[in-house]
Amino acid sequence: MRHIKVPGTLIFVLCAGFLAVLRPFSGLPDQGHYVCATVLVALGLWIFRPGNVPYFAGAAALICGALFFGLPLQIVTSGFTSTGVWVLIPALYLGYALAKTGLGKRIAYFVLKSFRPTYFTVIVSWFIIGLVLSALTPSITVRLSVVMPIAMNLVEACRLEDRSRGSALICLVAWGTAVLPGTGWLTGSLWGPFMLGFLPPEIKPLATFDIWFKIMAVPWFIITILFVGFIYILLKPRAPLSITQETFRKQYHALGKISVQEIVTGIILAGALALFATERYHHISTAACAMTAVLALILFQVITFTEIRTGVNWDIIVFFGVVVSLSGIFANAGISGWIRPFVEPAVLSLAQTPLTFLIVITLGFWLIRFIDVPWGFSTIALTSPLFIPLFVNFGLHPVLVSVAVIAAGNSLFLAYTQPFIMISDTITQSRGWSAHHVALGGCAYAVSVIISILVSSIYWKAIHVLP
Repeated sequence: MRHIKVPGTLIFVLCAGFLAVLRPFSGLPDQGHYVCATVLVALGLWIFRPGNVPYFAGAAALICGALFFGLPLQIVTSGFTSTGVWVLIPALYLGYALAKTGLGKRIAYFVLKSFRPTYFTVIVSWFIIGLVLSALTPSITVRLSVVMPIAMNLVEACRLEDRSRGSALICLVAWGTAVLPGTGWLTGSLWGPFMLGFLPPEIKPLATFDIWFKIMAVPWFIITILFVGFIYILLKPRAPLSITQETFRKQYHALGKISVQEIVTGIILAGALALFATERYHHISTAACAMTAVLALILFQVITFTEIRTGVNWDIIVFFGVVVSLSGIFANAGISGWIRPFVEPAVLSLAQTPLTFLIVITLGFWLIRFIDVPWGFSTIALTSPLFIPLFVNFGLHPVLVSVAVIAAGNSLFLAYTQPFIMISDTITQSRGWSAHHVALGGCAYAVSVIISILVSSIYWKAIHVLP
């Protein structure tokens, strides 16, 4: 990837120039051509990041270009006032507190020391750790920063070779259980805030914590179980795991006595989760509950004054705000209206057979992910208006449709299409797995998703969200 950063960016910039100068699409307004060109420049910067420029660079290019070509400021920056942003910001602080206090590491080692070490029990341990950490923080980056170093410590303790089958098994399962199961509830991963931001205002109230959990929990539980099961079958070495339970006990005791800050953080995070889960009773929004938790962390000095600035990745927050604004940008520039006649008939014809629709849309988004690399956000923004007719005309709940979109966003066929694979590879210094193992994991994930959709369709029909 590093060898094509500059050439790849230049290709996107040249395509943007071609689009802006020649304006080749009949029926698309000039402003629409210019905005599309601006989006291509931003995508080039987001995908390739030449010189390791921050995501802010692409966001700045998109904002500047959209304003320069006449879009109103309130449209260009609409994502920054969305509910999703105000769930994301406190969510990142909650994750920061989990990492800062060491509570996440304590939880991980506590679970690992509770089992006699075998490849199977390590997988079970990672699954439990993933569920607990997902409940405490929606930040996947924080969860990976906790589990991936521990995974590499385990690889070293067992004297496994770097990028071997055993190393890849331990690290890929740690990755999968940190990334996948939390998608099952609204605040278990950042996909909840992201999709909440993309949904049109008319149907946004349908994506509550309760409804999200009701629709998403079963398929993502199945996906996680199948994924780790396939990885276990495909990569389990013949030789047993050479580590004792006492090793984990020593590592846990090396953490020392649990601190007051860890206890306070645990209580606050557990309280936030309880508030999220009981929204239908107290009617306090998820964003308000999350901000209350951050306020509590500040009052108890878990988060200090200086950490307000440094505790979270503001580059990601700006990126999020801009990509959520894309829906309004595309609509205002006439892009959504222009492309709708090309896309809508095909999508709505598939919707007449809901199960087929979910599978085909999943496959389609998987293909798009090879180009629309930053989680497919620009494609989601472009097609988000279709959530309304899918719900009104065919009864397809927007959270149900989100299953297909998120399944593509979490895909890992190649390392460059999955940012969390690249983050984990950096954490492990490229010692955990090889490109072959990632491709194998991607295929295991894809099969898991399709099986899960087929199996979950029975459940969705039983709860009356799949016609």
